Amino acid sequence: MSDRPKVRLFAAVELPADIRTAIEVVTAPLRTTIAGFRWVPAENLHLTLVFLGWLQPDDVEPVRQALAAAVASAEPFIARLGAVGRFPDRGKARVLWVGFAAAGDALADLASLAREAVADRVPDARPFRPHITVARAKQPIRLGARALDAAAPLDRDVAVGAVTLFRSYLGSPHPRYEAIARFGLQGGSAAG
Repeated sequence: MSDRPKVRLFAAVELPADIRTAIEVVTAPLRTTIAGFRWVPAENLHLTLVFLGWLQPDDVEPVRQALAAAVASAEPFIARLGAVGRFPDRGKARVLWVGFAAAGDALADLASLAREAVADRVPDARPFRPHITVARAKQPIRLGARALDAAAPLDRDVAVGAVTLFRSYLGSPHPRYEAIARFGLQGGSAAG
């Protein structure tokens, strides 16, 4: 057991700057019409595949190696962003997100590879629904049936060619994320 402080980690698909900007532009009307949500800054937008939580520093390298080996078998692919949605689907909302109109199965397969690679350390039994979180509410908020209509579907392609292991530093007003490793999708070729 290490005396060093634990680290908070997650594995995700990074988004290029132009996609993060497009998400901000499409969700801008919601920022002025829907109160009570804390909006994710553009630099923090990503697609989480598996949340690892707090780990001992000595667990980081084995997690890094397991993720690298697991995702190397996946082929790079193109995903298409879609509409804005919410969690939960009914009742008061806690999360607003941008979903995917195409390649949801490929994203789910990639998430499954990542989750299985670290299941001995972090079992994540929650169902995977590919999405990019854009806002969170501290307290659930009732939204009208058409509250999200002001945001048009994105209809933008995202090239998925790598998985990134991020370290999260909690802070105010937003956490800060540091990429500590990137693993290319190599379609089954040996991981480097």
